[in-house]
Amino acid sequence: MSRLRHRLSLQTRLFLMILAIVVLAAIAGNIFINRSVGEAFSTFTVRSLTRQDRAFAVALIAYHRRDGNFDGVLQLLEREDIPLEIPLLLVDPEGEVVFPSDWDNLGHRLTQDEIGQGERLLLPDGAEWTLVPYQYHPERAAAERIFFQRIRRSLWLAGLAAALAGLIISLILRRQVTRPLLQLDAAAQRIAEGNLSERVPIETSDEFGHVAASFNEMAESLEASEQAKRRMIADIAHELRTPITVVRSALEGLRDGLIDPSQEAFSSLHNRILLLGRLVADLHQLALADSGRLSIQAMPLDLRQTIEGIVETIGVQAEDSGLRLEASLDPDLPPIAADRHRVEQVLLNLLANAIRHTPSGGEIRIGAIASGNLVEINVCDTGSGIDPSDAAHIFDRFYRADTSRTLDPNAPEAGSSGLGLPIAKALVEAHGGSIWADTAPGKGTCIRFTLPIAEATA
Repeated sequence: MSRLRHRLSLQTRLFLMILAIVVLAAIAGNIFINRSVGEAFSTFTVRSLTRQDRAFAVALIAYHRRDGNFDGVLQLLEREDIPLEIPLLLVDPEGEVVFPSDWDNLGHRLTQDEIGQGERLLLPDGAEWTLVPYQYHPERAAAERIFFQRIRRSLWLAGLAAALAGLIISLILRRQVTRPLLQLDAAAQRIAEGNLSERVPIETSDEFGHVAASFNEMAESLEASEQAKRRMIADIAHELRTPITVVRSALEGLRDGLIDPSQEAFSSLHNRILLLGRLVADLHQLALADSGRLSIQAMPLDLRQTIEGIVETIGVQAEDSGLRLEASLDPDLPPIAADRHRVEQVLLNLLANAIRHTPSGGEIRIGAIASGNLVEINVCDTGSGIDPSDAAHIFDRFYRADTSRTLDPNAPEAGSSGLGLPIAKALVEAHGGSIWADTAPGKGTCIRFTLPIAEATA
């Protein structure tokens, strides 16, 4: 049974469920109403006959006291020209019916339980007769039987009408409930086939509408991810194609004797190989970050000492580019919970980016200040800033806002894969921090990120 239930479609199960509810409700209603009508009818009959029973009983006793028998009363009741309909049974001391309102019951012998429901008549001679209300007798009068037959027929007709209405409503509800699910199923199938632009219409604001909206959001996310993956593959192919083409051309030139095997030629080839190695390493780090397997060994770290060491290391390169590099740190800077090598990698990426895009004579500042349970670090330059249309994409992979930055002509672009800021973002978020950019055209750019304080983390 369980296996059959799982094999049935939702439409069939919903239809059978509603059908079962309608049928059970019709049967239960029929039984309940039939019983209630019977009880109400019996109660009405008993209450309407109580005073009549007693008055009739008093008259019978008085008659028997005068004449010593019931012969005259019975003859009167049995006359056909006097249409008397008294819903009573007169029972003699032996329990035999001597007068019924339904002559089929004449001579019928009642049980003690049935006699006990009647009105006892103690006659002067000591005999005990009984008047039994007719509704307590097993055989009902024809009129009463007809009444109950009509009631039952009406109830069954009403039940059938309710069942038919329920079936019609169930068909409508089945369509209303399953149609959105069928649309979702069809859309999911088309998405599975590769049509990521598929969407389902949102026709209501109920739960189905919310599910449809969530489905569309999921489809949009899948489509955006697929487009980003395709762009990334195209960008990786482009980034690899250029240095590989240069290396291949140089090697072919050396092989054919078109290029002299000089130290300069080998140095150029070596630089291109290093560029490929850096690109592969950057892609590997991003892949680890995407899969959540980026290695972070967070330990209490003296941020001041780390920044001062980086400034000392990068200072020479900044001076060679005609730039001034300064550090402005909070004197009460607390230790942070971070991986020293990863923090250094973030700062080196941000400084390399700032040096590459700041014209000669500019200035680069590194700052750090504690705020609550976080330390905010910023790397600011005095370059031309970033256009607002490009600012939202600077952390995207392989993105370069070439037209929004004034490049230093003396700082070659070789070595810039467009992955520095995405890697910095991945490393900061792996520490539980966040990173963002404050920039405006002509006012320079500040890249800010936060890292947790060691005590707060503990």
